Amino acid sequence: MTNKDQLALTQELFQLMKQLPRPKLKQSSVDGLTRSEYELLVMLVMSTKDGKGAFTVTEISNMLQITPAGATHLINPLEEAGYIERLPDSHDRRIVRIGLTDKGTQTAESLISEVQENLIGLVNHLGEEDSRTLIRLMSKSIEFFASQFKN
Repeated sequence: MTNKDQLALTQELFQLMKQLPRPKLKQSSVDGLTRSEYELLVMLVMSTKDGKGAFTVTEISNMLQITPAGATHLINPLEEAGYIERLPDSHDRRIVRIGLTDKGTQTAESLISEVQENLIGLVNHLGEEDSRTLIRLMSKSIEFFASQFKN
């Protein structure tokens, strides 16, 4: 592939990526929450399903790829609104863990259901073969970007 072909492909890909809309969520699911706050709730509920119940601020900041101060900035209003709670660590009293309340879990699961509905629509639109191709290409893209942006 020539440099000219590469440039043309990257420009086309860039233009397509700019056009990709963010799914609109039902307002009742996100009342009073910022996109970052509900992304944190979803990340926590999905990680909790993987077997871990509560996380340190540092663990949360690593998962979200933000600073611990940025994570705290997200955590504080969610705690005040009753979505998450601070919990003592069972092995070390100096450590505070962040866990979901029932309200936080219900909200996150509602958001996940909405996203799944959107993805079912996409799979139905693309069909099985194109959906599998999209998954394969997105996986390869994630691998590439993960290797490019390692610290």
